[in-house]
Amino acid sequence: MNVTWLVTGSAGFIGSNLCTMLLQNEHKVIGFDNLSTGKQSNIDRVMKNAQGRYNFVEGDICDKDKISKIISSEIDVVVHLAAQGSVQKSFSNVAFNNRQNIDGFLNVFNAAGENNIAKFIYASSCAVYGETDVLPITEELCPNPVSPYASSKLMNDLLSQNLSHLYPKTYTVGLRFFNIFGPWQDPFGDYAAVVPRWIDACIEGKQPIIFGDGSATRDFCYVGNVCELVENIGIGKIGNTSGVYNISSGVSISLNELYLEIIGALKEKYIKLNFGKADYQPWRDGDIKHSLGSIELARKKLDFAPSVDLRDGILNILSEQYGL
Repeated sequence: MNVTWLVTGSAGFIGSNLCTMLLQNEHKVIGFDNLSTGKQSNIDRVMKNAQGRYNFVEGDICDKDKISKIISSEIDVVVHLAAQGSVQKSFSNVAFNNRQNIDGFLNVFNAAGENNIAKFIYASSCAVYGETDVLPITEELCPNPVSPYASSKLMNDLLSQNLSHLYPKTYTVGLRFFNIFGPWQDPFGDYAAVVPRWIDACIEGKQPIIFGDGSATRDFCYVGNVCELVENIGIGKIGNTSGVYNISSGVSISLNELYLEIIGALKEKYIKLNFGKADYQPWRDGDIKHSLGSIELARKKLDFAPSVDLRDGILNILSEQYGL
């Protein structure tokens, strides 16, 4: 089943990977991004195999009029990924964070509902849960956001639930992403996660920076698993199950163990590198020490079954992005 998609944040990491998969599967895609953090190189890569089925529109989700014009009844699915995604920047500029992540979200959400778009899928975040000793984290855990970024993502979840009755023809799914990683994640960007930064540091012969003592744990999910799930929701393969779901691997790993995993993958591909000790630096405000998501609800309701694990995901990055 081929449908027409609008993807906001299409020039970003997850957005560009999603657009690529959708085009490979012969869907028609409209990309929307203000290029403040998204990259032209991501657009160029998506366009290579578009075969006339991809149209990119530069614009900002805070521009309500432009959003209203681009979201029309011709679109079947809206995937909203555009956001201010930095925890640290959310502290330094709360107003900007809220404008992008709350006002911008409402612009896209309302336009989708007003045009009776069949599916509205948006990116939420595991950050809404805050610090907790209750692991794995289920959707039933009371949210406890510890940053303006996390609070704005929780607001998205609440608004989508509170306002969904206004748009009964639009099926809304929120995906609480844990640590998504994969090819073309910028190691130097404001929102760069540890996997691309550490891979790049190792290849360049530099010390990867670890905040804290490395005992913090994370739950890493490969971007291809996410893209496959989003496509399945969009084409109706798994039925119409509105709600908010954890999207993770369901497996935790410490940052120290992650560093060793990256070294192991690099040695498979690039054995002549010399790997040293990491550079341990003080803990940062807003960072969460332990994170592990339960995906039982997503497995049951969305048929979510991540097929690419951490090691294979790292190897895919080395192959696709670095040619190793």
